[in-house]
Amino acid sequence: MSRRHEHDRRAMIDIDPAASIDLRSTSKHVTARIPLAGQVTGEWLERYQRLARAAAVPAQAGPGPGQAWIAVTVPAGSSHAETAQVLDAARALIAEADASALRSPAGAQAEAGIRDWWARQASAHGKPISQVEAVRTGIGAEKRWLLAAALILAMAVLVSLPARFSPGPRWVVPAVEALLLAAIFIADRTRSGHRQAVVRGLSCALVLILAAGAVFITVRLITDLVEGGPETNSAGALLGVGSGVWIYTILAFAFLYWLLDAGGPEARIWNRPAYPDLAFPQQLNPVIAPPGWRPEFPDYLYLGLTNATAFSPTDVMPLARWAKLAMTIQAIGSLAVLGLVIARAVNIFT
Repeated sequence: MSRRHEHDRRAMIDIDPAASIDLRSTSKHVTARIPLAGQVTGEWLERYQRLARAAAVPAQAGPGPGQAWIAVTVPAGSSHAETAQVLDAARALIAEADASALRSPAGAQAEAGIRDWWARQASAHGKPISQVEAVRTGIGAEKRWLLAAALILAMAVLVSLPARFSPGPRWVVPAVEALLLAAIFIADRTRSGHRQAVVRGLSCALVLILAAGAVFITVRLITDLVEGGPETNSAGALLGVGSGVWIYTILAFAFLYWLLDAGGPEARIWNRPAYPDLAFPQQLNPVIAPPGWRPEFPDYLYLGLTNATAFSPTDVMPLARWAKLAMTIQAIGSLAVLGLVIARAVNIFT
């Protein structure tokens, strides 16, 4: 059989929609064994396994008594969209396994270089990358422990401020933020088809409270500095309160940028808009970043810090009007807090 005919035969390998799938569930994972249609050889199965390991796709391939199969494993708490993304990535590897049969080792290396170059060009022009490429480059969900740590720090700052910097009892706002954070983690682990919408709604409520709290404590501090407040008579107390307000506003605006930019963290991975709201250097010049690079929370935290320090954009350019407005508000508030606090503290020392 010629190489062309062999490829035509192998190219017909795909999932068999007429057959039944085998589902096996545990408390943590669900594994779907999906039958394949076509003449699957042992060499093809090995090739698929190598591609799955290289792309970090949670799939395995194996022979059966009457039909070969691929087994795809997803976390038990995955939503419909997340499950479909993993299954699409596993199915895309079938075509990759077929195509790799025609490549020589040198040709495969050259083709890999061309694919990486094209992925960089697609990223530069705002084109979404494939599911397999997203998995291969390690682009996925945010690190939850980092998000939780930043929120816990914001709550601790609020508790450390004087009681008059809270619209009610000192513990009220941190308690509401903690409840919303717990609700987000619980909703994120559910298997409901509305999981993503619920998590998004709760996240918006939490960030709204963070932003409102930042505005409230900033106005409270500026009022005390202008009219005179209990903390303005001591340089140490003033610097402590001023630092707390400044840190809290940085965290609040970092979450605001993180949640709103390009539709949110999940949209930035799978449904990136044609034009960004915030332009990071890695997006403007893809040569300095891996293919498919996406900003994560540390990038937005750095944006909040530099905007609060320089009072203007540094390396990240706001393109959307909401981003320009948010950065303007943060810069003005930070300038007022730092300028008045430092001036007052110097006056106390002298």
